[in-house]
Amino acid sequence: MSKSQNPLELLAQNPIELSLVSIKSKLMIVVTKLIREKGWTQAQAAKEIGVSQPRISNLMNGQISKFSIDMLLEILGQLGYLLDVSFDPTNDYQPIKMEVKKTAV
Repeated sequence: MSKSQNPLELLAQNPIELSLVSIKSKLMIVVTKLIREKGWTQAQAAKEIGVSQPRISNLMNGQISKFSIDMLLEILGQLGYLLDVSFDPTNDYQPIKMEVKKTAV
């Protein structure tokens, strides 16, 4: 039996699914961190973001299967941030770069 290098490989069946799970998990970490930094309760976060408190509970407890990338990006936007994705085909090592940025609005 071979060992996985990435624990997320246990949640994915193929490389595409692994990429999606990886992106979702990273977005969940960022969103959870932003909510904690604001010092909000789950009820406050739910009200500010516009979702139910159980939804925030799912998020804070890392229930990754209950969230789509779209939903996580929407929550990120409600918190005043956006995901900026850039592509540099000349960069063989890291052609796609993603950054979370504070919105100007």
